[in-house]
Amino acid sequence: MRGFIGELRHRNVLRVAAAYLVMGWLIAQVADLAADAFNAPDWLMQMLIVALLRGLPVALFLAWAFELTPEGILRADEVPVSAPKDPRAGRVLNAIIIGTLAVAVLLLAWDKLQVPADPRSPAAADKSIAVLPFDDFSPGGDQTWFADGLTEEILNSLARTTDLEVASRTSSFAFRDTADDIPAIAESLGVAHVLEGSVRRAGDRLRVTAQLIRAADDKHLWSERFDGNNNDSITIQEEIAFDIAGALQTAMDPDELERMVAAGTRSVEAWEAYLRALAVNHEMTAEMAVDKVFDVIAAFEKAVAIDPRFADAQLELAAMWENQLSPTSVYYAAPGLSREERQKRYNAAIDAAIRHARSDITRAEAQMRRAAFELRITDQIAIAKRMAELVPERRLGWAWLNYLYASVGDYDKARETGLKTWAYKQEIGTSDSSLIQTMHRVSMDDALAIVEKALKVPHPSANVLYQSHRALLAAGEVERAAELIEPYTLESGDQESILTMQIRQACAEGRVADADEIFKSVDPVSNTRWLYLKTLGLDNEARELLRPLDTPENLFELSGYLSYLSFEARNYPLLWKTLTSQGINRPPARPMAYRCER
Repeated sequence: MRGFIGELRHRNVLRVAAAYLVMGWLIAQVADLAADAFNAPDWLMQMLIVALLRGLPVALFLAWAFELTPEGILRADEVPVSAPKDPRAGRVLNAIIIGTLAVAVLLLAWDKLQVPADPRSPAAADKSIAVLPFDDFSPGGDQTWFADGLTEEILNSLARTTDLEVASRTSSFAFRDTADDIPAIAESLGVAHVLEGSVRRAGDRLRVTAQLIRAADDKHLWSERFDGNNNDSITIQEEIAFDIAGALQTAMDPDELERMVAAGTRSVEAWEAYLRALAVNHEMTAEMAVDKVFDVIAAFEKAVAIDPRFADAQLELAAMWENQLSPTSVYYAAPGLSREERQKRYNAAIDAAIRHARSDITRAEAQMRRAAFELRITDQIAIAKRMAELVPERRLGWAWLNYLYASVGDYDKARETGLKTWAYKQEIGTSDSSLIQTMHRVSMDDALAIVEKALKVPHPSANVLYQSHRALLAAGEVERAAELIEPYTLESGDQESILTMQIRQACAEGRVADADEIFKSVDPVSNTRWLYLKTLGLDNEARELLRPLDTPENLFELSGYLSYLSFEARNYPLLWKTLTSQGINRPPARPMAYRCER
C-alpha cells in the first residue's frame, strides 16, 4: 500500500497543483495587462482571482478522483493498484509546467526591460484643474497682489480635496498674460479643466468673476459673478472653491467641504495682510532678492498681529525666522536683529502655529520645523512618515523624507521617497527645484529626468534654473549647463547666486584662474563662502571656516550643511556626537564633481 503522499504523487495531484498555480498566475498577469489597456473596472480582476482560487480545489479533486489510462479516463478507484501508470499524464503536466514557466520568465524579463514612464505623464484625469492667475481690472491697476492672493487661496482650497488633482501655482502662474488658448494651456499642464477669472476693486466695492472651462471642448461648465464689498472677500473665495468642487462632483462631504474652503481666519484685515505677505514672498523667491526678506517678515507679522490665532500666517512667519537663524539659507540676511531676537521671534511664531493649527497635517508641519531647529532628526523622520500617512497622495511628507534621508546618507530611501515626491503634484512648501537639489546627490538619472521635465515648463523659475545648472554640471553636461546662466541672470536679482553659478561653471571647464578671479568679488562675510571654498577646491579653508559653529548655540546653523554631500560631519565633534547619539552614521563626504582641480 502506498502512503498518502505517495498516493498524491501516483495520481499526479501534486503536478496538477503546480501546473494549476503556474497557469493561474500567468492568466492573472495577462488579464491585468488587458484590464489596464481596456480600462476595465477593478471588480473584473477581483472576480477573476476569486474564480481562479475557487477552481484550485476542483482541479485537485478531479486529479484525485480520475486517472488517465491506456483505456481512457477512469475513476481512480476502478483502476487496479497493480496496473501500470500511463506515462502520458506525467508528460503532459510536465510540458504544461515547463512551458508556462518559460512564458512567465519571458513576461518578467519584458516587464523589467521597459523604460519607466514619467509618473506625472498620464492622460489628464477627469477630476483635474489648473487655476490661472486672476486678472486685475481695478481702475488703478494696483490690486494684482489681491488678485494673485485670491487665486492662490482658491488653488490651495481645491488642493486640499482628497480626489482632485490641482496644477501647482508655479505651473499655473507661468501662463499669466499668455496668448495660448485654454485647450493648449490645459494640455501643457496635464489637466482636464481650467479656472480663470478677474478682480475689480474700486473704493469699498469688490467684484470677482470666475469661469470653469472644460478643455476637451472649450466649453464653460460654470461661471459666476460675485459682487460685494471688501469685507466679503473671504466669503467670495470660499464660495468659488465650494462651487468648483460641486461642479467637478468632488469632496461633497460637508466636513470635507468645510475643511477645504476654510481660509484660516475670519478677519478680512488679517487675511488681506496675509495675501500681501504671500505676494511679496513670491516676488522675493522668483527674483531670489534677499534684500526683501525683512519686508516679507513685516508683512506676515502684520497678519498675525491682527489675528494671533491665524496658524497659516504663523507657520509662514516661523519659516521666515528659521531662515534667519541659518546662514546656509538662500534667504538669510546678515544685517538686522541679533541672533537672540531672531530666536525669540521664531519661538513665538512656531509655538503659535502648533497651538492654533487647524488640521493634523499643519500641526505636524509646525512640529517638523520645531524638531528641525532642535536637530532632532529621528523625530523629524517620524513626523514626516506621519505626514505621508495623513496625506499619502500629497508631496509634503514624501518631500521631507526625501530631504532627511539624503541628509543622513540613506541614499536608497532618499531615491525611493524622491520618486514618490515627483509622482505627485507640486504644492505650497514643495517644488521641483528642491527635488532636483536632493535627487542629483542620490540618483543622477532620476535627477536629469526631473530637470528635463522642469525646464520644459514655460518660463522656468530662477530656482529651477539654479538647481538644474548644478545637476547638469554634476552629470558632466558642462556645455548645456552654461546655457542656463544667462536666463538665470535675467530672472534673478541675487548676485551671490549668479557668482556661484559662474564659479561652478569656470571650475567645471577647468578655468581655475577665472574662478579665482570671480571669487575676489565675493563679499568676505558671505553666508555662502563655505560653498565657494569647496567649489574652488580649498577644502582646508572651508573646514576651518565652520569650526566656530560647532557649539550648542550654533549647531542648527552647522547642521544646514548636511544637505551637501561634500560636507564632512566628522570634522565637527559636537555635530557628529549629536548625529551618532540618534543612531545616524552619515557616510564620509564625497568631493564635488565639478570643483576646481589644483
